[in-house]
Amino acid sequence: MENNKLTAIILEPAKSYFNEYYRTLSIGEDQSFVIGIKEYEEEIKSLEDKLKILQKEKEKIDLDSNIERDKLFQQATDRYNQGGEWTKAETYQGKKVSHAEVTYNENLKAAEKKAEALKAKKDKELKKVQDELKDLEKKYDDIFWVWELAKKRSHVPTGANESIIKGKKRLRLQLNRHLHGGGFVWIEPFHENTRPTGSAKNGIYAHTEGGIPDIITAEWYGKNASQIPVKITQPVAPMTQVQLHIYTKSLYGVDFRVELKANGKTLKANEYMTGFTVYANKKGEKTKDPEVKTQIEGSKDMFYTEADIYDYSAPSSVQPPAGAMTGHLVGGLDENVSRIPNVQKAVLSLYIDPAWCGLGEKKIIIKPTFHFSGKTKALEIPLEVNCSLKPNIEMPVPGNKAVFVDNIETSMQAFHPCGYNFFKVSDGDREIDLLEDKSTSPIDIFELVAGTSNNTHDITITLDTDTTECSYDGSPNDHEGHVIEISEYPEKKTEENAKEKEKSSISGSSKVKAQIGDKKNHVAVNEKLSFEGKLEIYTKTDKELKFKSRFIYDLSPYTLAGIQVDPIFRYFWLGNGVPTNTYLVKTHTCRYQQNLSIKTYPDVAWSLKLSYKNSTVERELWGNQRYADTDKAKFKRKPQKWIPAGDGKSIGISLGAKWDKSNEYDATADITKQVQKLLDSLGVIGKFVNSVFLGEENKKQEGYGKPKPENEQALESVRDKEKKELEKTQQNLDAARARYRNAQTDREREKITKDINSLQRKVDKQSEAYKLKLTRSIAKIEIQWPQLDAQFEWSLENIKTHGPYYNQTGVILQGALELTPLIGLTATLDFLALAQRVHPVAMALIAAADITMALIGDGSQITCNLTAAGTFGGKVQGFLNTKTKENSFNREDRNAKDKQVAELKCDLEFKLEISVKIKFEKKKLWVKVTVTGEAGANATAKWTGRAPIDADDYGWYIAPEMTFEGLEVKGYANVEGQIGDKDDTWGSAKSNNEINWQAIDAWKEPKQWGKFYFPSKKE
Repeated sequence: MENNKLTAIILEPAKSYFNEYYRTLSIGEDQSFVIGIKEYEEEIKSLEDKLKILQKEKEKIDLDSNIERDKLFQQATDRYNQGGEWTKAETYQGKKVSHAEVTYNENLKAAEKKAEALKAKKDKELKKVQDELKDLEKKYDDIFWVWELAKKRSHVPTGANESIIKGKKRLRLQLNRHLHGGGFVWIEPFHENTRPTGSAKNGIYAHTEGGIPDIITAEWYGKNASQIPVKITQPVAPMTQVQLHIYTKSLYGVDFRVELKANGKTLKANEYMTGFTVYANKKGEKTKDPEVKTQIEGSKDMFYTEADIYDYSAPSSVQPPAGAMTGHLVGGLDENVSRIPNVQKAVLSLYIDPAWCGLGEKKIIIKPTFHFSGKTKALEIPLEVNCSLKPNIEMPVPGNKAVFVDNIETSMQAFHPCGYNFFKVSDGDREIDLLEDKSTSPIDIFELVAGTSNNTHDITITLDTDTTECSYDGSPNDHEGHVIEISEYPEKKTEENAKEKEKSSISGSSKVKAQIGDKKNHVAVNEKLSFEGKLEIYTKTDKELKFKSRFIYDLSPYTLAGIQVDPIFRYFWLGNGVPTNTYLVKTHTCRYQQNLSIKTYPDVAWSLKLSYKNSTVERELWGNQRYADTDKAKFKRKPQKWIPAGDGKSIGISLGAKWDKSNEYDATADITKQVQKLLDSLGVIGKFVNSVFLGEENKKQEGYGKPKPENEQALESVRDKEKKELEKTQQNLDAARARYRNAQTDREREKITKDINSLQRKVDKQSEAYKLKLTRSIAKIEIQWPQLDAQFEWSLENIKTHGPYYNQTGVILQGALELTPLIGLTATLDFLALAQRVHPVAMALIAAADITMALIGDGSQITCNLTAAGTFGGKVQGFLNTKTKENSFNREDRNAKDKQVAELKCDLEFKLEISVKIKFEKKKLWVKVTVTGEAGANATAKWTGRAPIDADDYGWYIAPEMTFEGLEVKGYANVEGQIGDKDDTWGSAKSNNEINWQAIDAWKEPKQWGKFYFPSKKE
């Protein structure tokens, strides 16, 4: 036996969970265990067994000797009783005894001599074994023990634990409370003048289980000028580097997430990068001097951290608060053993990101919420940030990049020697280690964009596999030679159907001609029905797998909105839900049984040009090319096809697709109806604007004046005016019919007939108006309907920026959208038109002027004009990656504040001008009453609108919303009256009247209409 080949074994407790396969011990937090040395235990057991056997054999010699003595005595007695020669007396040792006794004594002497010889031999053998036991103890008197933390599978033992006495063959150990959780310790015996192996064949990993994890408390710390940690007790400024010390229980080695909230909002962990922006003039020429600035590249809602063990022995160290899980680790130098105090906690270091302060915030209060082991716990541990200080907005790279933390292994499988330390996947452009890359979460997927035949990609999987210590070595389950396999792949179906295809007249290279679309808009399409071929594997060993990946398009019949379209429309939108192909790779080792899905995505690229015009003139406002400062288009889009859309509108559409480098398809005819339906839906915005302008959306609000009953009666009189006029006309018609019956001559009857017809037309007209409750024509109202130009291209691309999406694909949207306008309004209403519609503005005027029923319609000059004017539109262009959020619009806002990529804004302005001039004369006998006066009111209100432009898994969209601040009328009236005759005035009176009236309510919440997509999977 070589001295350094010692093996640790668990001796107690007998019922402990020890996994011999992985050489790991899982034990309760309150349990201790006894560990020994397998070789020592086996040798000492063997010697002790020998010793016991020899002792039993020696005891048997004594027992046999006693039996022999009794046997000889009985024999002598029987002989003496026989008489004869046995009874004759003889002199023996100076005494006269019988011959039988002499024989007995001689036989007994011989037996005892034999027994003594046997005992002497056994004693010699016993001494030899006892000497071997002593030698065995001496042999293991130089034993040292490794008893230390084992954080990673690459852990290499540092040496002996100096607190354990040299020569200890058995140890009773217990993990102190600061080591409770999931992290492991390493225990291994080794001889002096050798080194521990660190191999699971020799040592044991141990950890606790069954505890109740918890976050005890947390504290905010900063650093002083000497870089010594100090507790934060005052507000900090943006850009300050701080630490959150999180004291944990039963979480050693466990990853958990920290959510920071300010004023109820989650603060994002932002990653910054330095970039530059090059502006271009109208000719597309780049400027010479680019603008360099720091931009947010990515952000996450959570920070990640991990509970570890921290030494706090130094006076300048952060001292743990009461209740923290503390304990000791052992340190030794020059054979002086020291017990070093340690505490279980996590430390999260971060910068106070200026983006957290938002717009106009003077201060924010940050509080942490912890997500761990399926639990959530919020602590009232506030950190106040003084946002009024304005630091340099540039964050240090990489800012608060939120990486996944896993410095301490908590899985027993990770320590088995049969396995690999890296798992690298490469498609030629990207390489990622699924085990060690800390910029991504633990992943089991790798995505890439591919075609069927002309745009395939070679995938290489590389492992540093070592199966020499496989637990199944030499058995049929030995992992050697069977580490990597591909269990699923898209070519499998064609391989399985190969025999059927050989019998069929249709092969993978056959083509079919199909009519796609309706009867009027159809195209003839020639496409391959499927792919015929096998999986191409170049290399397959335990350390490398290399094969060709592809995406096989499903070109079976496909319908969209009930219309059969080209099968390529199955891949029209490329976000969530797009069909994929999967290559399932499995690895088999004692350490890992890991699956990896290589997902291929369709390489189809789409190009859409869409115009919606309030004119029948069919023309492209933009040329047939991509907008300035972008890459070249993947293919040239065909000119737009124009179709009438009713009401003088026209739609121009061009849609094309290209895939696998060579296949192209003009899809314009397939989507015409869907596009027209989508664009017409924008009309709901104009209808709503119209209804608000006419007062139909107004609701009562408290705190404003109300008209008197007589004012309401005056308004009702306006509403009833058409009814009274109708009744009068009906009376005239009845009278005319009566005259007709009484007419005497044909000429008279002819004249009356003309009157009857005229009055009947008037009755019909007034009846129709009465039903509509509108008799006063509107001076002017015009809604400007949507008019847009959109040009988009979208395709899937591999994400090549190293970060959390490095193993994935994203939809790249590029294009421009121009609305001239999205909605517009120009309108003017006069007083009677307002009054007849019970418009709130008319009510405000009547209340302010104290107009009574007698004044309306008496010839007084009443004018009231309510006007509105404004447009809502604009133009944006650029690109966006829907996965990484990388874009050419406003990267910082989108990631830090979760805003859209761009936004259109508008101001619709309401103006109200009221003028009332009253002159009323009434004569009664010889007395004349004259009333004169004026009333007025004016107000201006803004109707603000915004239209975020963004993209999600369904495509580009615009989400318009409007907010109205309300129209408040502050009216006044001055009235003066005189009484007298034509020669003299006998008396006068004056009256002033004021009122505040909310003519149109302010909106507490913006009015929203949802998302309008360009293009849309939904449509």
